[in-house]
This record gives sequence, structure tokens and C-alpha cells, in this order.
Amino acid sequence: MLTCAVAGGVITGNPNQPVTRDDVIREAVGAARAGASILHIHARTADGEMTQAPEDYLAIKQAIREQVEDVVLNFTTGGKLGAPAEERRRSLRAQPEVASLNCGSINFGGDGVVFLNPRSLIAELAEEMAQRGIVPEYECFDIGMAVTAANLTAAARGARGMMHMVLGVIGGAPPTVETISLFAGLVPAGIPWMVTAIGRHNFPMMAVTLALGGHIRTGLEDVVYVAPGEYAESNAQLVTRARAVCEAIGRPVATPAQARETLGIGD
Repeated sequence: MLTCAVAGGVITGNPNQPVTRDDVIREAVGAARAGASILHIHARTADGEMTQAPEDYLAIKQAIREQVEDVVLNFTTGGKLGAPAEERRRSLRAQPEVASLNCGSINFGGDGVVFLNPRSLIAELAEEMAQRGIVPEYECFDIGMAVTAANLTAAARGARGMMHMVLGVIGGAPPTVETISLFAGLVPAGIPWMVTAIGRHNFPMMAVTLALGGHIRTGLEDVVYVAPGEYAESNAQLVTRARAVCEAIGRPVATPAQARETLGIGD
């Protein structure tokens, strides 16, 4: 499965990063047409504000569905970095097929921001996703979070979900072969898993992940430059490049229907 993270909740400095709701829609449609199995969405308002409002997610969802034959939609519950928990969870009201569920707190980045995800919030989000029939994507920034995610898959009332390791964030686990191998070893049998390495590490760590049997993510949320001094131009460009890596490894990209089967969507 190839996920494209379209916009993100942090301004990266890439001038091609989507700003407005129309930008997000255009970039999402381009990524889907380029072959992404799943779109990971951080919504924007028409004026370019980061938002978790369900009406903005619904507008994006409807526009994508009108323009793309099929793609799996994954909405964030991380939202804008530093947003309160009650704001972050509002995206679930737009009823995505998949939603991210962060599995612990972290000193995020170099600006002293603490990304708070207490165990009480994790449990509440997991319960709400189960009630709504949304498949959880357990997002981990460090190995301890992966242990929490593995426990959540065992305790899940609904779909067991997918484990996702994000590497290279300041304050989190490093983007190395050893980290990916350790993470893969913590994933329970039968649970799909994915790794994202941010920045210049995205494509090298993608190859490692594919070789070990994992799924991958790219997109303008994760990648600023495709070469020294060369900004990534679009999500479609990054998806096309990721597909080439998949084909070189001998693991063709899943269709949205195959992704739904792997994730247990609709079971």
C-alpha cells in the first residue's frame, strides 16, 4: 500500500505545500491519479487555515470522490501541532475509512512543542473509531509507542488497524535500518505495518521497508526536497517516484480495493 500524505500539520518551507482547501483537493486528486492507494489528509479552510472542522473534511472528501474513481481516505486526528484534543478529534465526524491515532506524547521538533497524547486520549479515540467503524492507523514516533500500538491492536473492538512508524522527527526515533528492523519485530502477526522517514531519508528508508515486507508513505507532508536545493513539485511527483521504487523492489502498488482488503475495511 502506498499512502500519500498530502499537506501535513506543520509548515515545511516548501512553496509547493498545499495552503488552501482547493490546494489540498487538487494535490490529493493528482496523487490518486498518480497511483496512491491511500490519501492521508490534513484539512485546510478556503482561506488556508489548518482545521479539524468536519465540514472542511466533508468538502474535501466530496470533491475527491467526484474527481477520482477510487482511493482510500485517511483523516488525521493529530491536526495542527499543538491543537487541543477536542479540536483534533472532530475530523472523525466526517467518517473517513481510516484515521490516524497517535500512540504517545513526544517533544516534537526543535521549538519546544510537546505533542500530547496521554493514554486516556488514546483510549477515547480508539473507542470512537470502533464505534464509527473507522480503521485506526496507529502512528508511532518512537519504539515505546510501537509497543503501545501493538497492545492496541490486540485490544481493538473493531478493525485491528495498521501500525505506522514515523522516523526522523526531532525528538523521535532515528531513520535507520536498525530502527525499522526493531519496529517490524514488534508488529503482531497479521497486522499490516508502514514506515515513513521524513525529509531526505524518505526514499532510502522506503526501500528498506519494502524489502522487509512493510508498506510506505510519501507526500508533501513528509518531503521538502527531492534533491539538494530542489523542492518537491507536487504530491503526484512523489507518488510517481515511490511507485518506481516499489516496482524496482518487485512489490507493485496495491489498488484501493486491495488496500481495503488488507486493512479490513468493510469487514
